[in-house]
Amino acid sequence: MKNARLFAASALFAACWITSAQAANDIPNASSAGIAAKLMVRGTLEGVQVVDLRSQRRNDVMVVQAEMQNLTDKDVRVYYRFRWTDAAGMQVGDGEVWKPLMILGRQSQLIKGTAYGPQANDFKIEISAEPR
Repeated sequence: MKNARLFAASALFAACWITSAQAANDIPNASSAGIAAKLMVRGTLEGVQVVDLRSQRRNDVMVVQAEMQNLTDKDVRVYYRFRWTDAAGMQVGDGEVWKPLMILGRQSQLIKGTAYGPQANDFKIEISAEPR
């Protein structure tokens, strides 16, 4: 009887763990199709979703701000970088380095990027994530 209870508890724990891992993978990368079109995702985002994205020109230079929200209870380390392009779709600048960002469970973080110069008129945000 004791072994049966232990087995049932273990099976329940395993099912909950698998379900929570699958739930994190089922969360879409972006809250809308418009935001998703601006993302280049490497792998899965481990339950992180881009929920807001804004861009504007300041002093003739493009500035972008995005809000990322962790929809799970676990902490996630996100790596991101901006890719800037001109009117012809060619990359502007040498490219950025990956920037790390820790997003705690059920929290959100803002990221901001500024283009290299006035020739940049479009962008993509490249994102990767790993559980902590």
